[in-house]
Formats: sequence, structure tokens, C-alpha cells
Amino acid sequence: MTHTLYLAAGDILRALRGAACPSSALHLYSLFRLRLGPSVPPDFAWSAAAFALKPLAAASSLPLLSHFHGHLLRSNLLAYPHVASSLLRAYSLLSPPAAHQLFDQIPPTTCNIYVLNIMLASLCRSSDLGSARAFFDDIPDKDIVSWSTMLTCYFSRGHLADGLAFFRSVTFTTDIGVDGVMLATTLTACTSAGLPLPFCRAIHGYAVRGAIPPSMHLGTALIDFYSKAGRLDYAARVFALVPHRNVMHWTAMICGLASHLRNNEAVQMFEKMCQRRLQPNEMTFTAVLSACVNAGLVEKGREFFKLMVDRYCLEPNIHHYGCMVDLYAKAGLLEDAYEVIKTMKVEPNVIIWTSLLAACKKSKNFEIAVQGIEKALALEISDENAGLYMLISDLYAMGGRWDDVLKVRRLMDEHNVWKKRGLSSIQVHKPQDLSSVVVR
Repeated sequence: MTHTLYLAAGDILRALRGAACPSSALHLYSLFRLRLGPSVPPDFAWSAAAFALKPLAAASSLPLLSHFHGHLLRSNLLAYPHVASSLLRAYSLLSPPAAHQLFDQIPPTTCNIYVLNIMLASLCRSSDLGSARAFFDDIPDKDIVSWSTMLTCYFSRGHLADGLAFFRSVTFTTDIGVDGVMLATTLTACTSAGLPLPFCRAIHGYAVRGAIPPSMHLGTALIDFYSKAGRLDYAARVFALVPHRNVMHWTAMICGLASHLRNNEAVQMFEKMCQRRLQPNEMTFTAVLSACVNAGLVEKGREFFKLMVDRYCLEPNIHHYGCMVDLYAKAGLLEDAYEVIKTMKVEPNVIIWTSLLAACKKSKNFEIAVQGIEKALALEISDENAGLYMLISDLYAMGGRWDDVLKVRRLMDEHNVWKKRGLSSIQVHKPQDLSSVVVR
């Protein structure tokens, strides 16, 4: 192939690698094949095919993927592990049975560890735990990705004790170097399960002894755990030790401060983060707006909400709108709260209407309340939000609309609100015996 053709092929490959939509990817791939013809080198051929598969998978079109699969078979490109693994990953996201069928057709010489790990991930998502574990056990030379995938499978299926035992087997029976991602996965599972401080501190201690730095995943998991355990001092120490803090570390710290009602500190940390030119994400704004609600910082909340939309071009979600409604409602600014609801780009939920109506009851403002009552009653009200009926009944009584009070009381009878709100749902669960699997 001439030098000019090499340059042309390189340009098309770079464009193909950045292609986002399937039509662009297929057009560029066809152009690549036409330009180079039968003289295309193998490395160029399989690279182009692998790059084209990514947007095809993202398009969620199984017929389109199957069509391209036929081309790969005719061109004998499935003999290359990168192409086989890319196609397998695409099928595993769109049709797990098709992925399993494809895997059975891949030649043994093509099934490298990369292909096997993709198949393992597909089984972990779509099959029973026993099938995934059997496949894992059959992988000849497992790497850190194999172990991490199986570990995540245990935790995602709710098998905490088995997952911790599996993690312990990695550390004691293999030569695999446990990394920050695996530790973060384990720590997040322990945090979600509400395990006591010693379990998670043991994992932190393992990281310290192994000189594993608190990078993105591990640092965020540690900050989140210590915050939820009520040890903000430890969370702050981890935050200070993270070498290259990103938005996730800052957000975890802001969330921790806000959840413990250290609202002014949360606001200050958010402002410091913005000064350092780090772009907040949706979760960051949820945390700082919650801090504004708890502290009654109306102007700050208004400023941050505007900042989110105007400077950072983030689309507010139901949590951001809920914070703003709650912020205005608690400050007695009912007109502002109702204006937020009217301009929301998502449908207001029961929690938002309850926040507004509770503030209306407190301020004895029936005029605004009556505008929201009918819309709130049109929603599907779950048992846990059944108290909204009582709130609406009280508001109707406040407005002197006794016929409507009777209608709401009949609704409460129909939904057994009286009975459900009087029941106790306290249950005692025997905890799992995890003492044998704690990391020492």
C-alpha cells in the first residue's frame, strides 16, 4: 500500500474512531473499504471493524448489528480477538442469548482473556450466579478484570457474605494484585449494607499496607463510607490525601457535610470547588441545594440553581426542582415555590406537591393550595405517601369546603389509609454472620 493510501486510511480510521452515530460509522467504514480495497493490511481492517461496532451497539438496533455481523463473517474478520470481543460486547448489551450463541462460534485461538472477560460480564448480567461462577472457574489465566467482574456480580446480586469471602480468597490465595477499583467495589458494597466501622476500616487498612493510593474510585468510596459512618474527620483526611481530586471526590465530601447538617461548610466547599474550575455535576448540585434548604439559604440556593442552568448548562432533574420548591416553601415564598412547579420540565411528583401543600397549610394560604390539590390527587399515591390525603383534607377544611373534605375522607377509606397509618411494620432480622470473612 502506498504512502498516500496509508495517510488516507489513517485519516478515515481517526474519523471512524470518533463517530457517534451508526450511519456515520457505516459510511466511514464503507469509504475505508472502497478506498483501500483488497490491499488493506489486517491491522487496519480489524481496527476499522472494531471502531464501527461501538456506535452500532449504542444504537440498540439488533438487525443492524446482525447485518454487520454477516459482513464480518464473510470478511473473516471475526478471527481477530479485538473484533470478536467488540461484537460480543455489543451482543451482550442488546441480546444476551445472541452473545452466548456467538461465543460458542468463536474459534479457541481467538478466545483470549479479553474475550473471556466480556463473556463473563455478560453472564453476570444475564444469567444465574451459578452459571457465572462456573464460567469464571473455567477461565484458565484469570486477570484482575476477571476477579473484579465476578466480585461485582456477587455484590450486585446481594450476596454480601459470599462476595467478602471471594474478596478474601483473592487476597490470600492468588498472586493477583488487588487494585483500587476492586477495593472500591468491596467498600461500596459494605457501605450499602451498613456494615460497622471495623469492616470498612479493615479494607482501608489493606489499601494503606499495600500502598494503594486513594485514586478516583477508592478515594470516593472511602469518603462516602466515612461520611455515612459519621466520621467526617476521617473523610476529610482521605479527601486531603487524594493526589488529584476530581468532581467525584468533591461531590462526596459536599454530600457528607450536607447529610450531617454542616450546611455552611458544604456551601463553602462547593464555592471553593467552582473557584478551582472544576465543573460540578448533577449530584453536586443536589447536595449543595439540599444544604441550602437545610440552612434556609434562599438567595444562595437561587444563585446556585441559576448557575447550574446558565453557566454549566445542566438540565435540572426532579431532585433539583424538589430542592427549590422545598427551599421556597420553607421560607414562606409560596408564589415562588408554585412558579417553580409550573415551569418544571418534568412532571412534579407526590413529594413536591406535599412540600408545597404542607407550606400552604402552615401559612394558611388556601388560594395557592387549591391550585395544587386536584393535580396532587390525580397522581398515584403510594402507601408511604398516604399522609397526603390527610394534608389535603385539612386544607379543604381550612378553606371551608366540607363537601370536598368528605370526598377525601371517602378516598382515605377506599385506600385503607387509617388502617395502614396505624400499623407497625417493625421487623427484626437476624444479621448475617460475617465474622469469618472480614479482611485482616
